[in-house]
Amino acid sequence: QEISRWQQQANQVTIIRDNWGVPHIYGISDADVVFGLMYAQYEDNYWQLEESGIRALGRAAEIYGEKELQSDAAVALFECVNKGKEAYAKADLFLKKLCDAAAAGINFYLHKQPDLEKRLLHKYEPWFFLMPYPLNPTSHGITQMEIKNAFAQSYTMQLKNPDEQLLQKESGSNTIALSPKKTKSGHSMLLINPHVNFFGGGQRYETHLISKQGLNVSGFAMFGNFYIWSGFNQYGGWAHTNTHSDFEDVYLESFNHPSDSTQYKYGDGYRKAVLWNDTLLYKTDNGLKKKVFVFRKTHHGPVTAIRDSLWVTIKAASSNSAKYILQAWLMCKAKNLKEFTAAMSNVQLPTNTMYADRFGNIAYWHGNAIPKRNENFDWRYPVNGSNPQTEWEGIHPLKDIVQIVNPSSGWIQNCNATPYKSAGISSPNKENYPAYMAYEEQNFRSEEVIRLLSQPDKVSFTEFEKLVTSTHLPMMAEWLPQIISAYDKEVKRQPEKNRILGKVIDNLRNWDYRYSTSSKATTLAVFWYRSYLDWVRTRIKTNLPGAYLTNLMFGKNLPAPDSTAVQILHITIDTLKKKYGTEFISWGEINRLQRIHTSGNLEKFDDKKMSLPVGAVPSAMGSLFSFQTRIDPGQKNLYGVGGNTYVAVVEFGKKVKAKSVVYFGQSADPASPHYFDQAPLYAAGKFKEAYFYKDDVLKHAKRKYHPGE
Repeated sequence: QEISRWQQQANQVTIIRDNWGVPHIYGISDADVVFGLMYAQYEDNYWQLEESGIRALGRAAEIYGEKELQSDAAVALFECVNKGKEAYAKADLFLKKLCDAAAAGINFYLHKQPDLEKRLLHKYEPWFFLMPYPLNPTSHGITQMEIKNAFAQSYTMQLKNPDEQLLQKESGSNTIALSPKKTKSGHSMLLINPHVNFFGGGQRYETHLISKQGLNVSGFAMFGNFYIWSGFNQYGGWAHTNTHSDFEDVYLESFNHPSDSTQYKYGDGYRKAVLWNDTLLYKTDNGLKKKVFVFRKTHHGPVTAIRDSLWVTIKAASSNSAKYILQAWLMCKAKNLKEFTAAMSNVQLPTNTMYADRFGNIAYWHGNAIPKRNENFDWRYPVNGSNPQTEWEGIHPLKDIVQIVNPSSGWIQNCNATPYKSAGISSPNKENYPAYMAYEEQNFRSEEVIRLLSQPDKVSFTEFEKLVTSTHLPMMAEWLPQIISAYDKEVKRQPEKNRILGKVIDNLRNWDYRYSTSSKATTLAVFWYRSYLDWVRTRIKTNLPGAYLTNLMFGKNLPAPDSTAVQILHITIDTLKKKYGTEFISWGEINRLQRIHTSGNLEKFDDKKMSLPVGAVPSAMGSLFSFQTRIDPGQKNLYGVGGNTYVAVVEFGKKVKAKSVVYFGQSADPASPHYFDQAPLYAAGKFKEAYFYKDDVLKHAKRKYHPGE
């Protein structure tokens, strides 16, 4: 009977794969297209989706052994499974239908693939899609050691290593909205450009969803999710960027009761914490074994760390997955600014949002779910949980948060930087908002966009494509003359240094600060930057992640002394000579794009295998085309692991005009023609057509089918 229901719903869904393998999914109801979307996702990357499901359920140790108990324990600590079940039980009929359809689409795929290797998950439940994610207190300066202290030898939370934290800080996203007064066509335009990891969970999946219930939206879904996260419909579009607008807080709790260790100080008295046990399974050579964990939580949230004698808890404003998804769904269906603003007024999102529409409107909201707080505290750091003045006073309504609607400048941009420079002369005034609404400072990506948009010329769609992949590097434009000046001063005192660095300086002196695959100066600049990062790490003076980036990764004046700048240049030359035999090597020879296993770690990059040259560089240098890399042991090349993922430029006229590109291709199957087919476009900073209208979809259709066929 269950299989019959799946088949009946599959018959109501038509998937049309275009010449790039992108699925355009047509259904009678919204639930039908959700069924088709999840079926298509599992067709294209089953392994990663099962992996993400296993980890979301807190069962990774059942596959990988005791080393993964730490991440599984984080899922148990935040009660993700129970909260997912509770959210589904309380959900309205519409959301239940969406969740039911998502699970059914996956289960139908598994039913149709009886020989598929299923490592753990044999059936998906509707509540899977409503589970929240564990929170990480490191965003507020809590250290890994303090987290380990919480449960001593029995519990540690999985944390990113410092290099991975730096990658996240470097990345972020870009988004730009242009009003008709800034464009040659007289139409609004939008850039959607998330910067995230190429591998593992959270990958972006391009798709187009169309139902007879009014849904017609194109963009990307995050793997495992059944809704478009950033995209566009026939009326308008939106994009998100990561925010430092503070939507979660960390508290220091005093468990100092004289006779009861489960009570914590609050105000003039004490409150009793909730304690509970959870048993987790982990794989061994002798089968599965059990381990019991003891967790506790205060009224603020679960205990995640210990700092000295204080226990650390964390609380988030945006933790209701059901409301979060419904807000995203309303955004997908919005027909104008009024409807989109109404959707945003649900204030459930932990991100910034950019908007543009066919009626000439552009808008930006910095954050969405933001608690009302006492402004006497610095909420970037843990606050005193025993002080009642640190309690939230509800959530800010949308009208309170930092926002811009139809600025006179004709443009808005956000590149994970301050909103107070987001629209040029039309930017919001910092004095009008609490500090916790926007802790961000400026960065080089934002400065580059402001430089480009401040030009008086209007922008065509073709020019917009080029603008959003500008090759100009403002970090080098600002800092390299200072590095060269420092060298010139030093070589006057020590002429012998000219023998070592003279040719390098000549090469850099003649550079135009633009990256390219043929540029040797780009290689020198990037390796100087990498060595500079090593110096930056030695200068960290705070536990607050990102603070050193604010102080040492941006500014018109190089934050390093002259002697340090030149010394870093020496280190750069030594590094290049040691690794490549010369300090002069074209950037494209070693900066490469290669597709390996979707996990990013079960297969290593290989210099002997096919790869493509990429001109782009790390985003912290001001590169709008963000390309973060790693070098695997035994290899010489740098290979892309993060940065630009799904990129789209959209123009909203009477008809939508859109182009997009992803970093590899639609399918993770090496045998698929869509495994690496978009990579040449991506590496060159170019785009493909994003077909939105049925006639165009059919004209470029390569396969049309019902799920299961």
